[in-house]
Amino acid sequence: MNSRSAGEGLRHVHYLIFLSFALGFLIWGFVSTSGIMTINYFKDYIPPWLLPLSVVIGYVFVVLGDFTMGVLTDRLGRKGIFVYTMSMYTVGLLGMAASLYVKQLVNPMVAFTVFMVSYALAEFGVGGEEPPALAAITELMPSGGRGMMLVLTPNFDNVGAALAAAILYVSLLLTGQASVPSIYVMIGSALVVVFIALIVRLSIPESVKWLEARGKVNEAIEVARREGLEYVLSKGGSNIQLKAPPAWFRALFLSIIGLVQITTYGLMAYTIIYLPSLPFSGNPGLQSLVVLLANLGASIAGLIGFWVDAVGRRPLTLLSYVGGLLTMVPIFLIYAAINTPLRSSLPVFYVLLFLNMAFSEFGWAVRTLLEPELFPTRTRGTWIGMIRLIAWGVYIVLTYYLLSALNTYQYLLVNLILYAIGALASIAWYIWGVETRGVPVSILDEAMG
Repeated sequence: MNSRSAGEGLRHVHYLIFLSFALGFLIWGFVSTSGIMTINYFKDYIPPWLLPLSVVIGYVFVVLGDFTMGVLTDRLGRKGIFVYTMSMYTVGLLGMAASLYVKQLVNPMVAFTVFMVSYALAEFGVGGEEPPALAAITELMPSGGRGMMLVLTPNFDNVGAALAAAILYVSLLLTGQASVPSIYVMIGSALVVVFIALIVRLSIPESVKWLEARGKVNEAIEVARREGLEYVLSKGGSNIQLKAPPAWFRALFLSIIGLVQITTYGLMAYTIIYLPSLPFSGNPGLQSLVVLLANLGASIAGLIGFWVDAVGRRPLTLLSYVGGLLTMVPIFLIYAAINTPLRSSLPVFYVLLFLNMAFSEFGWAVRTLLEPELFPTRTRGTWIGMIRLIAWGVYIVLTYYLLSALNTYQYLLVNLILYAIGALASIAWYIWGVETRGVPVSILDEAMG
């Protein structure tokens, strides 16, 4: 039995779904930037060895949220999981703001503890939204516009990070110093977005494909009819033949490109600002500018979502990781091999960073396209969470090690090697991978099961 309640075009409900998840990723950007930059207010009160741990603790809880909520969303639903994630990052954001107030009244270490617990909770919440969001977009959007939405929506993480960094940078320009009020503005802006997201999410439907996968076929058909959603029952409705590589190959490929993209982005857009051998360390103005420019480059590159469905997934994968490697080479040669003082050539570094982060965003786009497309509905969230667990786990270890090693050459060399690994993986997928552009979810479920 087949049922199509809507054509291939986007309807009102699709824009609500897009807005709901875009706001969630926007909040993630605010949380990450607010957390990383707020650490500056405590670094004079904590021992040096604790700084690298403070930086990576947010990432630890992102991956825990990714994995935990990835598993739960396959059991509780895509929409149902947001009750938990939104509660976590709302409480976390309020706690982060309160920690700065506590710092002025109580022992700074007490305030730092409050901040780290709150930051961890907020990161758990925003990380936990990624699997259900990507799964829901894949399952609710028309096949012809799925790729565009899978790229545009997560790009709001970069937009949120850039906006948060811009708020702090403007505050520094106006006051000449990093101010607590600017942190309050960042966190307050995030809380306003949370409130708007809550209102929007009350109006979005549950995933009809998830309902079907859980045996609730009649409810799935009713939701599709009521909301005007494209819906085809699995096991029929298309002549498309798709032969996918084995699950182990798909998981290995996605894990490799995931850890490459997450690690290279995090190391160059955030963690680099704390490397003592570089001029950003201890300079809030330069730190906020690096975060701003890196995420601005990624945000602009994220606009590829408007044409991503016009090209194949495999060519885009190749472009993303080979391009990232080619833009990382001059950064390594200039600032590591030749050892040019970064302080004397900051404008050149900013341009190279901007370009490198643009290709990093292409890599992010490929990940968010392929992770939900390469696994079936019944286990989609679990697989997304598992792959994120692997990728973020490697990133956390590398971040802690490289911040402790304090070596610019080693730091940039690791980035270069990672991009080379990603380029090799993209070539392998171009040769042996499967093209999923425009393939209906019902066919993906059959091929990837």
